[in-house]
Amino acid sequence: MRLQQKLVLLTTLSKGLMAGVLLLALPWAIEVFALRHTEARLRSELVKVRQRIERVGVNSFLAGQKNDQRLHYDLLEDEFIDLRRGQLLTAAQGDTIATLPRQQQGELVDFRVLRASFVHDGQPYTLEIGKSMESVEDVYGLLRGFAAYALVFAVLTTLLIELGVINYLLRPVDQIVMRLRAVQGPTPPPLPPLHTGTWDFQYLDNSIQQMLQKIRTVFEQEREFIANVSHELLTPISILQNRFENMLQAENLPEEAEMQLVTSQKTLQRLTATLRTLLLISRIENAQFARPDRVDIKELLAEIVEELDYRLQDQHIALQQQLTDDPVMAPANRTLLFTLFYNLLSNAIKYNLPEDGRIAITGAAQADGSYVLVVHNTGKPIPKEQLPYLFERFRRFDDGRVEGFGLGLSVVRSVAQFHFIRISAASDEQGTSFTLHLPRPR
Repeated sequence: MRLQQKLVLLTTLSKGLMAGVLLLALPWAIEVFALRHTEARLRSELVKVRQRIERVGVNSFLAGQKNDQRLHYDLLEDEFIDLRRGQLLTAAQGDTIATLPRQQQGELVDFRVLRASFVHDGQPYTLEIGKSMESVEDVYGLLRGFAAYALVFAVLTTLLIELGVINYLLRPVDQIVMRLRAVQGPTPPPLPPLHTGTWDFQYLDNSIQQMLQKIRTVFEQEREFIANVSHELLTPISILQNRFENMLQAENLPEEAEMQLVTSQKTLQRLTATLRTLLLISRIENAQFARPDRVDIKELLAEIVEELDYRLQDQHIALQQQLTDDPVMAPANRTLLFTLFYNLLSNAIKYNLPEDGRIAITGAAQADGSYVLVVHNTGKPIPKEQLPYLFERFRRFDDGRVEGFGLGLSVVRSVAQFHFIRISAASDEQGTSFTLHLPRPR
C-alpha cells in the first residue's frame, strides 16, 4: 500500500473515530446546552418580574386573586408565573431550579421550574417561573439535528481539505518515484535536484542520489573489469589456437592426439565466443555504439527469419507474423537491433517443441505512439522461480537439449536498455512470451 493511501486511510479512520465520539457525546452536550439556555432565560425573566414588582408593587399581581396567590399561564400554556405569599426559602436552599410536574390543559406535564423567594413590604413571597420541558425538547431536537448536520459537514470538509493537503505535501514523493522509474539500467545519468522545502524529502532525495552514485561506481568498476579481462584473454586464446593449428599440420601426429587437439580447438572457440559476447555487452553498456539509423522492424524481422529458415525447417517449426501498422525504431543502431531479435528468435527455436512447434510474432501500435511487439514460442514452460533471473548473465533455462552460457538474453536486455525498450517475459503451459515496448520514434 502506498504512503499516500496509508495516510488517507489513517486520516479517514481518525476522522471517523472523532466523529463517532462526537456523535455519542452530542445528545448529552445538546441537552445540557438546551437546559442551560432555558435556565438562563428563566433567570432573566425572574429579574424582569422582580423589577416590575419593585416598580408597580406586588399587590397589582395579587389583586382579585384568592389565597394571596396568582398563577398565570401564557396562551399556549408552555410557560407560567406563580406568585404567592408564603414562607421564605432557607439560605441553604436559595434559588432552586428543578424539573417538576405542573398542570397543562388538565394533565400533569414536566416543567423546568425556577423557584425564588423575596420580602416585599415586610411580607415573604415565593415566585416560581416555569417552562414546559416539551418546548425545551423541541429546541433540543432542533439543535441536535442542526449540530449533527454541521458535524457531518465539518468532518467531510476537513477530510477533503486534509486529502488535498496530503496530496500537496506528498507530491515530492511522486516526483521521486517518477524519476526513479525513468532510470534505465544501472548507470543512470545524474538526476536534477528535487524542488521541495520539506527537509525529510530533501534528505530522502539526497540519500537516493548517493545510493545511485554508489551503484553507478560499483557497476562501472565491474564493467571495466569484465571488459579488460575479456580483452586480455582474447590474445592468449588466439595464440593457443594458432599453435593447435600448427600442431594439426604435422604429418606424424597420432590420431588420438589429433582428436584431442580438435576438441581443445572447439573449447577455445566457445571460450572466444563467450569473451566476444561479454565485450559486446560491455561496449553497449558503455554507450560505445551510435544510433544513426531509422530501422523498419518488419524488414529487419524478415531478414532474420530468412537467415534462420533452415533451422525452422529442420525442427518443423511454423512461424507466423501479424504486425499491424509499420513499426519503426529511430534513432537506433540496426546492427544491435538485429542481434536483439536474432537472439530472441534463436532462443524461440532452441527451446521450442522437438517437433511441430510454433512461433508467433505479433505487434500493434499504441495510442501514445509506442509499439508493443510479442514473440511467443511453444515449448516447455520456464519455472516461475527462474523468470526474475532470465536476463542475468550466465543464467539460462536448461532443459537438457541445448548448450550455451546464458549470455543471449543478457545481450537482449543490454540492447533493449540502450534503445529505451522495455522488455518482459512470461511463461505458462502454452509456451513463453517476450513482450517488447518499443518507444515512439523521434
